[in-house]
Amino acid sequence: MFRNFIENKKLAGVNCILWQNGKILYQETDGFKNLETKELLTIDTIYRIASMTKPITSVLAMILYEEKKLDLTDPISKWFPQFGKMKVLINQQDEYENANKNITVLDLLTHRAGFTYSGFQKGKLKEDYLEKLGGDIDTEITLEEWVNGLASLPLISQPGETFNYGKSTDLLGILISTIEGKSLGRVMEEKIFNPLAMTDTFFDVPKDKKNRCASNIGFDEFGKLINLETVPLKMAFKERPPGLEFEAGSGGLWSTMKDYLKFARIFVENGSSNGVQILKKETKDLMCSNHLTPDQRQHSKLFGMPLFKDNVGFGLGVAVVTTESPYLSIPCAGSIGSVGWPGAYGGWWSADPVKKSIAIFLTHCMTEPKQLTQGIGLELYEAIDIFSNYTRERLSVVD
Repeated sequence: MFRNFIENKKLAGVNCILWQNGKILYQETDGFKNLETKELLTIDTIYRIASMTKPITSVLAMILYEEKKLDLTDPISKWFPQFGKMKVLINQQDEYENANKNITVLDLLTHRAGFTYSGFQKGKLKEDYLEKLGGDIDTEITLEEWVNGLASLPLISQPGETFNYGKSTDLLGILISTIEGKSLGRVMEEKIFNPLAMTDTFFDVPKDKKNRCASNIGFDEFGKLINLETVPLKMAFKERPPGLEFEAGSGGLWSTMKDYLKFARIFVENGSSNGVQILKKETKDLMCSNHLTPDQRQHSKLFGMPLFKDNVGFGLGVAVVTTESPYLSIPCAGSIGSVGWPGAYGGWWSADPVKKSIAIFLTHCMTEPKQLTQGIGLELYEAIDIFSNYTRERLSVVD
């Protein structure tokens, strides 16, 4: 399906799968995991899944919700008093007003806390985010320093008011770690990865598995596909040093196609995966219900582009299809109630509870924001559209 993309050097390689009711309807592994050595991809190649981490962190938070260790209405100042009195940026002239409510756990899960990413900002706020928080994936800043740093930054909207994609899921991950008294990765292992036998999903890939990792692959200034030294904007270190406290609940995981399939089954099997119950059905349903108001959906943007059109809303950590569309691919696709959330480095998935199906697409196509504006790397989204349309057609035949 993707041979032309690979031969024309628009993508290095692709792993994808279409699964339904326990059966694999389609699976493809094609291309290279390293452009310099010409090592081929394998079905168990390990990828940076970037923001596909967010749904995992969000499911983990809902496990703690079921365990009554947190409530969605809890203010985060219950654990982090630093967030008790936040300032909200009114304009780029550094004028502020007081936050009119406390940030809640629900605000973190729905990206309505008022946090942002440095990459979406300019000027002083951009610089302050980078200085106080470091890279989005790897940073040597301690968890305490990170929390204090985020709390010292102004919000870009009132809590609960607007969907702003940003640091919310990172703070959610630190909140989980704080409640459990363990690292976020350890809590994920105990409550999700070990029960589901997700043996290839980590924040820090073990030495004996590093040879299975896809290289960081992107484009040079002329649009030529190359191995990169590290990810765009230096969000991660070339090699993650031992002892880092910070684990990015928003985008730090590595995983494989088969492991992510095990996770995604939670959303089509009423909270369980292959018979292992992770969430109650009602909790899964709560996650997969749209929580944004019509106005919030209408005005949500990413890089200036509408994020939620008439067909999509946002639940708790996942996008939700609210009206089925034959053209929709990003952020997810499928029947009403389907969920998913893509990753910046080329990952995409959708879980359809009506058709009991899951589609996963993984590649490394790491593009600088500036390159996208120049048309470099856009073939990734064309490839995702092709795969999404194929899954739609294939499932309609099965039906």
